[in-house]
Amino acid sequence: MDRIFSMRVFSRVAETGNFSVVAKHMECSAGNISRAVVSLEAHLHTRLLQRTTRHVSLTECGERYYHRCKKILADLDDAEAEASNAHTLPRGRLRVHAVPDIGLKQLTSTIVEYRQVFPAVSVDLKLLPRMANLIEDEFDVSIVSALALPDSRNVSRLIGRCERMLVAAPDYLAQHPIATVNDLPNHTFMHTSSTLDPPSGWLAEIAGHAAAGAALAGQFVVDNMQALRVALLAGAGVGAVPAYSVVDDIREGKLVQLFPEHPLQTTNVFVLYPSRRFVDAKIRTFVEFLSVSLKEKLDLQIENPVAVDPSAEVHAVLQS
Repeated sequence: MDRIFSMRVFSRVAETGNFSVVAKHMECSAGNISRAVVSLEAHLHTRLLQRTTRHVSLTECGERYYHRCKKILADLDDAEAEASNAHTLPRGRLRVHAVPDIGLKQLTSTIVEYRQVFPAVSVDLKLLPRMANLIEDEFDVSIVSALALPDSRNVSRLIGRCERMLVAAPDYLAQHPIATVNDLPNHTFMHTSSTLDPPSGWLAEIAGHAAAGAALAGQFVVDNMQALRVALLAGAGVGAVPAYSVVDDIREGKLVQLFPEHPLQTTNVFVLYPSRRFVDAKIRTFVEFLSVSLKEKLDLQIENPVAVDPSAEVHAVLQS
């Protein structure tokens, strides 16, 4: 017979002193209640209750065992309530993985906002430049940017699509003018490396046949979007970057968008978690929060992009 059930039966008989009352309360027969106690005594090799036709009382051993049972059953009830509440009440430690090329400013501010709404959840964020194994690496959630995801047993949800744009610093363009897309193969090409996406093909996307067979002037490849942004601001070359990472720099004239009339392929941002069944409330609420707050931050676009002569725009920036 189930040990926990027998302990509950014994505890209630000890408290009421009546098998029939316990049977009625637990909605089973008096015979089942009696057999539960007998089974428990047989397992322990000791008598827990003294029984007469009129009275039921605890033995000395039964008294000690009753107090231990009460504590064990109370702890068990608390554990079950906490586990059940995990489905409805966000609390505890949330372990989050993200690839570094996700906007750190946007992601970090979203996590701060999430914790303001759900302060009972503590967040551990780790940035790793690879796809995480949620089970082996012990993560609850993974946030990645990719054109598409490899097959896996994880649940994935598309958070947003990030517009990419071609940019360069005014100083770089002043020293290395770019009049048309056909000039692009002659310039230093900058991009991030990723284990999730193939090598960037922005040159072919924009220049098309002009890039075919062209010898590139050189490349600058990094595995961190912030490092790429710093290099672009320093005038190291031309790069294809997500709009969210440079939108402020463009508005402030620190970077210039090149050929907005030639849009690049967008990058997708996904959130992954292990299972659809019995999703912990902290995971469910975090995914839902990302789908709104982070999406708004990543889906940025430069307003009213128009075809611009890069040299003319550079001249305007340098004169301001």
